[in-house]
Amino acid sequence: MRKIQRAPVEVFNIAFLDIISCAFGAVVMLVLLAKNGTEDTERGPSNVSVLIDQVLQAQIDVETLKGALSDKLQELKAAQSKTASVTEEKDNLDSSIPRAQQTIDQLRDKASSLRKEIRQATAMLNTPNPTDTPDDVGGIPTDAEYVIFAIDNSGSMSSGSGWNRVITVVNDILKNHPKMKGFQIMSADGSFMFSSKAGQWLDDRKTMRDTAMNQMKNFKGGASQPEAGILKAIKLYKSTKGRVSLYVFGDDYQRTNLDQIVGQITQANKGNNGQPVIRIHGVGFSRSNGNAQRFSAFMQAVAKRNRGAFIGQYF
Repeated sequence: MRKIQRAPVEVFNIAFLDIISCAFGAVVMLVLLAKNGTEDTERGPSNVSVLIDQVLQAQIDVETLKGALSDKLQELKAAQSKTASVTEEKDNLDSSIPRAQQTIDQLRDKASSLRKEIRQATAMLNTPNPTDTPDDVGGIPTDAEYVIFAIDNSGSMSSGSGWNRVITVVNDILKNHPKMKGFQIMSADGSFMFSSKAGQWLDDRKTMRDTAMNQMKNFKGGASQPEAGILKAIKLYKSTKGRVSLYVFGDDYQRTNLDQIVGQITQANKGNNGQPVIRIHGVGFSRSNGNAQRFSAFMQAVAKRNRGAFIGQYF
């Protein structure tokens, strides 16, 4: 008998594999869905908190940056203000330069004018140094290095307490000459108080001054002839190297030819440049019952022509 051929039995056919695959896939899907749900549940709140912290930190950073930006803006504003101020100062300086230059030019012109006046005054006064500015006491310059006194010591001057006044004035004049090196005292008619020192100078020392002031108490008895003392002083001391001042004291004058005598004195006192060499000052003394007008007129004329001054005293 012929066997009937049957197809082999397949335990795992297509339908079975499909069922198994679908079941396995369903399980995997369930597992995956369950896992994803768990992660979302666990991670969700944590992520939000982190994001909030980040946002807050970002806001803080923004505020910090805003503050820094504000500071920089303030600094920029201050710098701009300073720049504007500096620019304004520069503009002011630029505009002031022409005014300053104009002022300088004016000062230079004024200085030049003053120098010209000084040169003219120096030539007129015949001073060795044009920068010297002599002190002035009672209108009389006290810049002399050597001082001569020609004093009327006749009876009208030396009698009574008036002579003490004369001595005081002499002493005051000596004290007011800070540059003085030597002095001399003579009578109006030309005789010297220290006869052995005629034509010489008494050293300007305190002891010598004290000796001279004491000696003056007895230096009396001359005549009222101031022109004689003036001419003799010019002759003896005109060649002195240094500034010399002659003070003529008196209270009366009897000569009538004043113009002639004044001209003689002025001519004798001229230097090589035609200017007076010795300053000649007059010191007039008057009493309530005296007559000193002629002496005053005489000495004012002499002083005016010989770079001097005249002052009046009363006793």
